[in-house]
Amino acid sequence: MLLALFVVALGALYTLVRGYAQQTADTTYDQLLRASVLSMADSLQLVQGDWQMDMPYAALALLEQAPRDRVFYRVAAADGALISGYADLPLPPARHAEAADSPQLYATTYQGQPVRVAWMERKVAGPRATESARILVAQTREARDALAERILWQGTLALIGFTAAALALAYWGLQRSLSPIQRIERELAGRSASDLHPIAAPVPEELDTLVHSLDGFMARLAENLDTLRLFIAEAAHQLRTPLAALHAQMEVALDEEDPAEQRRSLLAVLRNAEKLSRLVNQLLSDASVIHRSNLRRFEPVDLAELLRQAVHDTVPQADPQPDVRLHLPDTGAAMAPGDSLMLREAFKNLIDNALRHGASEDGHIDIGLQRRDEHWRIAVSDRGPGIAPAQAHSAFERFSRGPNPRTPGAGLGLSIVKRVVDIHQGQLCLSNRPEGGLDAVITLPVHRHDA
Repeated sequence: MLLALFVVALGALYTLVRGYAQQTADTTYDQLLRASVLSMADSLQLVQGDWQMDMPYAALALLEQAPRDRVFYRVAAADGALISGYADLPLPPARHAEAADSPQLYATTYQGQPVRVAWMERKVAGPRATESARILVAQTREARDALAERILWQGTLALIGFTAAALALAYWGLQRSLSPIQRIERELAGRSASDLHPIAAPVPEELDTLVHSLDGFMARLAENLDTLRLFIAEAAHQLRTPLAALHAQMEVALDEEDPAEQRRSLLAVLRNAEKLSRLVNQLLSDASVIHRSNLRRFEPVDLAELLRQAVHDTVPQADPQPDVRLHLPDTGAAMAPGDSLMLREAFKNLIDNALRHGASEDGHIDIGLQRRDEHWRIAVSDRGPGIAPAQAHSAFERFSRGPNPRTPGAGLGLSIVKRVVDIHQGQLCLSNRPEGGLDAVITLPVHRHDA
């Protein structure tokens, strides 16, 4: 596009130079024609009613500066009577035919050649009235066309030189401007797929923002890849043992001939399959939270509705069925900015953690949602043994479980909850209840339109 615009601009400049050359040549030779007409007009006299002219050779000498041109003239009275010169020299066209006291110019053809004509009228007071005569001087265009071509050629040479200099300067400027990008390109092309450290090539100030953004992108990509590699390694480690145990128990069950022992082995297989299913579900939930935490597509969500869904998905699967009490505000929707899928997974894991580790035969689990100033407070309270102070600092680590877990699990529940709460700029707090049990409290900011 820039090249096309450049070519159009060159064409326009060439047209301007051509017009300027022709105008300059015409102006130069038109001045000579005017001077000749004025010289002839000064030599034209009216003597006793008759026109007389002593041809001033200086008038024609002015035109000798163009030796290749032919010169014609005509001097005639007002009634058309020829005084001197060429009688068939074309008169001015109708639009130029009005009397003129100063030289006027027009173009015509005479004897098969284009000519430029200057003319004027000479008025002299006679014995009875004012008499007038018309003076015409014509010149062919060879000299002026040659001058125009010479000016055009010189202007074209200057234009070509300017174009070459402009292209060379543009090429040099582009090479100099793009050389930092080429250095970045060479550095990136020479890297391995796993090399995501910041760009070391020096760049000008104009590219600082671009390089900074690229470094930030590679840092985020490196973090995501590290998280993915860690997840794959942990998933492989966590799945290998249950699968091996499941395989061994299946072999034992197949070798048993006693139906009672075979049933006992199959029940063990079922328990391990349930444990493996829970582990896979938690790993998938963790992976989903990690993925959506990188997207950060937040929108207003209803925390009350998400808590209802979490209770509906979690409580029916518990065995035995617990006494779960859900307390929601009467003011309607509890809106907060966030990702509905991540928040629902966090609530499900928190409730499931309370069901597995905090439920007792004579106790119940309370789930409450309250507004405190500019925050929503989600509390899950159980009647279990609580958490030991020594384990409080490690409760949110991945695959972390207490020394004496009451039920089998993967140790991912609270780490998922912690990750989701941190992404939503909230807080998660675990505290033992004075009367026994554990309070798990999540604090999330209120949606600003509801604040």
